[in-house]
Amino acid sequence: MAKLDHIMYAVSDLQDGIKEISNLTGVTADFGGAHPGKGTCNALLSFDHGQYLEIIAPDLDQELAKTMGQELLDHHFSGIRTWAVATENFEEIQKILEEFDCQTNIVDMNRTRMDGVKLSWSVMLVTGHVFGNLMPFFINWFDSPHPSLSTPGGCRLTAFSVQLVENHATFKALMNALEIDVEVGQGPDGLRAVIESPNGRVLLH
Repeated sequence: MAKLDHIMYAVSDLQDGIKEISNLTGVTADFGGAHPGKGTCNALLSFDHGQYLEIIAPDLDQELAKTMGQELLDHHFSGIRTWAVATENFEEIQKILEEFDCQTNIVDMNRTRMDGVKLSWSVMLVTGHVFGNLMPFFINWFDSPHPSLSTPGGCRLTAFSVQLVENHATFKALMNALEIDVEVGQGPDGLRAVIESPNGRVLLH
């Protein structure tokens, strides 16, 4: 029904984040654009199979108060923040989430690429659960070209996993119900990605 679309790697400074990932993988992510009204901007690199890594950071050209950009600026960290799952049918996903007592909120978003192409998409955020940012959000790109088609390649996502101290059985049941192929285990809360890159195997968390 749905598959991993992209991994969101959060940093407090975009250029520092691009350099960090480049040093790890040997691939330099391209600037993607700004998210108007969200206080963030990003840079991207592609994996195989229509998936990509998003380096997301505060956009200092926007008003940051009460935005994700302000949160990223304040925390001074780098690491996987959350992940996105692609779908063309929010309604089917919503029905399953409701069976697990979750609520949803759909937000329309857009950004303009450096070549002037405007991308428009919607994300469905999931609330009413105990999983925090370990829970993915859902994304529908509609007719916009997928970002993985126009960003630097050379890396391949070979594994992605979610670990939870508690409630891992419930989370795994939810992922199975949504038919999302992700490894779920018991352990310290976190998201982990294994990437094969020009510099060899890289672990992000």
